[in-house]
Amino acid sequence: MLPCSINPSTAPNIYSIRHILTLLTLSVLVLGMPSKMVSFASQESLQRINSLLRGSANRDCDNFATFSHQDEADDRSNKDHHNIDIDPLPRRPTLTPDSQLLKIGLHGAVSSDLEICSNLAINEVLLKFPESNAADAAVTQALCKGMVNFFNSGIGGGGYVVFSGKNNDDHLSIDFREKAPIGSHKSMFANCSLCSKIGGLAVGVPGELMGLYRLYEERGSGHVRWYDLVEPVAKLGSGGWQIGEALGATLELYEDVFLTLKEDWSFVINSTQNGVLKEGDWIKRPMLSNMLMELAKNGSVAPFYDPDHWIAKSMINTIEKHNGIMNLDDVASYDVHVTKPLSMKIRKGENYIPDNDMTVLTSGGSSSGAALLAALRIMDNFQNEEGGDYVKENTYQLLESMKWMASARSRLGDYQGETLPEHIKEVLDPEWALKAVKTIRANSQDGKFKTLENWTLYDPAYDINNPHGTAHFSIVDSHGNAVSLTTTINLLFGSLVHDPNTGVIFNNEMDDFAQFNKSNSFELAPSIYNFPEPGKRPLSSTAPTVVLSELGIPDLVVGASGGSRITTSVLQTIVRTYWYKMPLLETIAYPRMHHQLLPDRVEVESFPMVGKSTLYNLKKMGYTMREVFPKSVVNAIRNVRGEWHAVSDYWRKRGISSVY
Repeated sequence: MLPCSINPSTAPNIYSIRHILTLLTLSVLVLGMPSKMVSFASQESLQRINSLLRGSANRDCDNFATFSHQDEADDRSNKDHHNIDIDPLPRRPTLTPDSQLLKIGLHGAVSSDLEICSNLAINEVLLKFPESNAADAAVTQALCKGMVNFFNSGIGGGGYVVFSGKNNDDHLSIDFREKAPIGSHKSMFANCSLCSKIGGLAVGVPGELMGLYRLYEERGSGHVRWYDLVEPVAKLGSGGWQIGEALGATLELYEDVFLTLKEDWSFVINSTQNGVLKEGDWIKRPMLSNMLMELAKNGSVAPFYDPDHWIAKSMINTIEKHNGIMNLDDVASYDVHVTKPLSMKIRKGENYIPDNDMTVLTSGGSSSGAALLAALRIMDNFQNEEGGDYVKENTYQLLESMKWMASARSRLGDYQGETLPEHIKEVLDPEWALKAVKTIRANSQDGKFKTLENWTLYDPAYDINNPHGTAHFSIVDSHGNAVSLTTTINLLFGSLVHDPNTGVIFNNEMDDFAQFNKSNSFELAPSIYNFPEPGKRPLSSTAPTVVLSELGIPDLVVGASGGSRITTSVLQTIVRTYWYKMPLLETIAYPRMHHQLLPDRVEVESFPMVGKSTLYNLKKMGYTMREVFPKSVVNAIRNVRGEWHAVSDYWRKRGISSVY
């Protein structure tokens, strides 16, 4: 992005000079420096790495000043340049989506960020093994996404999956979110806030492999070997692939960092050693491929979590080198949280035919599935309006539901077992939704709509955490099964720690915990439900979701990536689908809104596309607005008269779905 004050014709020279100065400065800092400084063993080294990264993608130019103002107090993250914004990648919604981006299949579909991975899952699993199912394909899909788009997911991270089968007893939810190491405590980042983002201390115990293997064991078809699901991904990594636009943009963004850490990140460095690989270049990940082949031949993920195996030992050595506290006992003791999905009926009664009596399945555990259900229960009190997207009353109802959903999220946190804790039962109670509905209706009189004048009136219990980047995919098969899976290493390239022996890129999920004794700028205390504790999982915005028809057949499989915008994006997708009757292509392509209560403002992806009339109405309702580049990515599949309509969020991350 060019700053508003720079003439484009002179920009290349300015940026070349800046790049040269940065590298000169860096060479002075690093030359002769002890190796531990480059391995994040001091706050000074963390600050140097952070200073190499560019700022956020929020625009201060090209805004409608009439409807927007900047509030520096709200931008609590503007000092941390390690985030999820892929600045070089053009990301815009559209009101005229290309119909070729809607894929229609008779038997099944995969909607994800990567067409190469969706094709791999279909060709090497679903078509190659006719008895295979969505759970089998999810293993290959997830491993492939982590192999190719390694800036936002991979086996060094964790996530959530919701599986729906033919019968209610088949439904399953697995929380394979990373866990805090045994040595964690609530004051561990008190003297170093960047330590939760960069370096070994930021790393939680990875759970993706354990989660995928548990899904394979519990709900796989039983007709495909583990080897056959992993080997195609290992083969892809050893042979290589052409760098796409999204990966190329992130490598460009982090070029100075990788040049600094080239010993550990050599696989992204070009042959002349003076820059990173670019879009269109060929890239390979032989070390990760070798490690995956070892797991494939073993027939399980046991070596990854075996404290006596070289894989686990290498990972721990790398994390310790970069100032981490994770040890072999942490790896050996990791487990996943398996439960039934959270479930709720919506659109009850014949008034809503043909989309009546739907069942929403979503994730529990440390995710935000409970908050999503709370918001849907609120919206369930308001009527359908076909074509009602951005209609004044509908927009007001949706935004207010988002604000109450954020309040619900402030009460969530990790728990164990099947029994929900009281603070989560509270937001799932119909009385919680009824309170919000009464407030919304009380402020919707005589065609006039008013948001509450102060955020405190939404009754948030604690500070609302602000999770970061992820990757999501949705799968349906020909046997009536569906998978909605979201996985992440958190910020771009996670903790920036890469083990060159195993090829694992480690997460920085510890940043998603609340910071003890650190109230936010609105004087909300950090959540007691989300402090770092040994073996605890941090709260996530994730809400992978499957919506079942009245007959129990998958009707909508949806999820999103994009940090705190995940839950609002999933909510808006479901509302557009069933309340406004929008086709899936337009549902995903059109501009989205986001409100997370704090900061108390509406984020709009495109002022011009939303229109001056809508912006004017929102201002009259009392909302403050800000135009931002898209930060969420939705990938979904819809059942339309027995056919599968699959749409990936091409406009925000270049994804293209695949069908068969």
